[in-house]
Amino acid sequence: MTFAVQLLKDVPEAPAGAARPHVKPRAEEGRGRVLACAVCLQAVTTSAARIEVSGAHEHRFTNPHGLQFHIGCFSTAAGCTASSEPSTFFTWFPGYSWQVEVCSRCAAHLGWLFRSTDHRFHGLILDRLVDLEPGR
Repeated sequence: MTFAVQLLKDVPEAPAGAARPHVKPRAEEGRGRVLACAVCLQAVTTSAARIEVSGAHEHRFTNPHGLQFHIGCFSTAAGCTASSEPSTFFTWFPGYSWQVEVCSRCAAHLGWLFRSTDHRFHGLILDRLVDLEPGR
């Protein structure tokens, strides 16, 4: 079984001490800590999948409706499903289209999939994720 498949199957019922993800991954993490949907605890990504886009991992944006979001950029998010058509309207990253992404288990809005002609990444709303392994 690959790690990605195991990541999506081995979700604990209710982890004791689940916490918000840290800003930066630890160098000793290896595959990283599991980051899950805060609503249903579906495994979404890992701390090792954190990347920098436009010079930073974390960004704060406001959408056209005035809603503010604090997102982190991730190279993979196997626990998300794109739930909209691609759009370039009001994109936060010039040159990228975006699609709304939801939790593949409970459909909670977790962020956006951003794509350019040669790159893609997941901009996930950090306060909608929990760290399933906070003490490591």
